[in-house]
Amino acid sequence: MELTHRDYDVLKLTHTFSQLASTHLTELLFADRSHSVPDKVLGRLVRLGYLSRVGRRATGDKGGAGAFVYQLGRAGRLLLDVDGRLMPNVNNHALMIADTYLELRRAERAGVLAVKEWDIELPVPPAVRADLFVAVDFPQQSRSSSFYLEIDLGTEQPARIREKIYGYWRAVEASTADYFPYVVFVVRQQVRKNELARIFRRLPEEQQEMMRVLIFPELIPELVRL
Repeated sequence: MELTHRDYDVLKLTHTFSQLASTHLTELLFADRSHSVPDKVLGRLVRLGYLSRVGRRATGDKGGAGAFVYQLGRAGRLLLDVDGRLMPNVNNHALMIADTYLELRRAERAGVLAVKEWDIELPVPPAVRADLFVAVDFPQQSRSSSFYLEIDLGTEQPARIREKIYGYWRAVEASTADYFPYVVFVVRQQVRKNELARIFRRLPEEQQEMMRVLIFPELIPELVRL
């Protein structure tokens, strides 16, 4: 069965993030179609082996069942020439990266910003990778900016956070550009925000200046202010 352009878009976007929930795919790629269409398309791609269901995304603190989570299936990996094995479990970090990207696209539709460039797991030489890089225009302010977004689930120890910060600081020292993007840690809970803020306050002043930590709901309003 011949794949449609939208089928290819589903596969490529899923590969980019490694895993996506059906809610991500529906809003990003099927906003112009009725609610039944994405279910039919995703179900067909699963039956043909292009996609694989990993499970359901947990919802809320008590972990209720949510949307199906998808990754490339065997046929999808062969089609896109992707190496590696299927992941056996839902990757919540990948899904929160996708949540963040989706929030940026929602802000774009609302006219708050325009996404000019973005990338996942972008190398920031010499020693770190950004979970999500985004370059945006803010049309109401007639300015542009860019950000390295670190998606934090609250599982990494302070030593690992400091290691990441040091990696970004090495990138600052190696950079010849006039501007270096803010490094923004995106978290879900106020407790984690307070914990990271405490770590940042102990940094040298010049390193503090490049770091921010934001709770997910305040992401877009605070980016507009940076």
